[in-house]
Amino acid sequence: MKRRSRWAAALAVCTVLGLAGCGSGTAQNSEPVEGLDQLGDIRVIAREDGSGTRAAFAQLVDFEGDAADAQQSDQTRKDAQIAQDTEEVIQAVEDDAAAIGYISRGSMSGASKVKALTVNGTSVDAKSYPLRRSFYLTYCGGLNELEEDFLTYIRSAGQDIVGKSYTQVAKTNTFLSNQAEGTISIAGSTSVAPLMRELAEAYEQINPHADITITETDSTDGLTQAMSGQCDLGMSSRDLKDYEQELLDYQVIAQDEIAVIVNAENPLQDIGLDTLRQIYTGKINVWNELNS
Repeated sequence: MKRRSRWAAALAVCTVLGLAGCGSGTAQNSEPVEGLDQLGDIRVIAREDGSGTRAAFAQLVDFEGDAADAQQSDQTRKDAQIAQDTEEVIQAVEDDAAAIGYISRGSMSGASKVKALTVNGTSVDAKSYPLRRSFYLTYCGGLNELEEDFLTYIRSAGQDIVGKSYTQVAKTNTFLSNQAEGTISIAGSTSVAPLMRELAEAYEQINPHADITITETDSTDGLTQAMSGQCDLGMSSRDLKDYEQELLDYQVIAQDEIAVIVNAENPLQDIGLDTLRQIYTGKINVWNELNS
């Protein structure tokens, strides 16, 4: 009995230690990545507070609350370089082999000097990719005939355009426009804006009586403008907060993945969520720490 009890106790200790080792690591690589030691300090690129991509990234990577800076909505490290739009993130990562950033997957096309890392071993185009969020169009009150027609187009024939770079949220169906006349002003997320331009241009070919203008700001500003009536439709690349859901109507128009990007010269291919969290909260500061 004693021998059996000792064996059982030893097994329990080994099991606990094994589980602790699995859960508490920094998603380190099983083998050292050659060349990481040459990159030096990690240059962290983040989006501005108010960006839907930043909010969604912080939520999905799990560093939303308890920000050290009272003016921030998440725990993004204080020394992060703040980019005001997607193009600025891409440019910063293109210019520095030690940089890391995050952008909409749909913005990857044409960015030849950066690459998207797999996350937890999953590529950005896989259904199980962990950094996935929704694109929203929001509005306050009822829609007029033109706005209703445009949204119907997006949720039907427009899904064919969505499917080229993003994940569709509805089946592609035949669309017959009501040919309503007028203008639609759209403002908000810089991540949603490229898709919205494509959708607007395609719709205006179907309905030449429509004039659609798109202004890029950020998700929070787009939602605020929609609530105050400064624009007809607000674009958001993050989930709406409770009070925003009470004040606005909204429709999901696409699913998007947030790509974690590094310079093309960076030898790293995969990164874990826990490692991302520690990089963006300032607990990992040097690339070679991923090898330790």
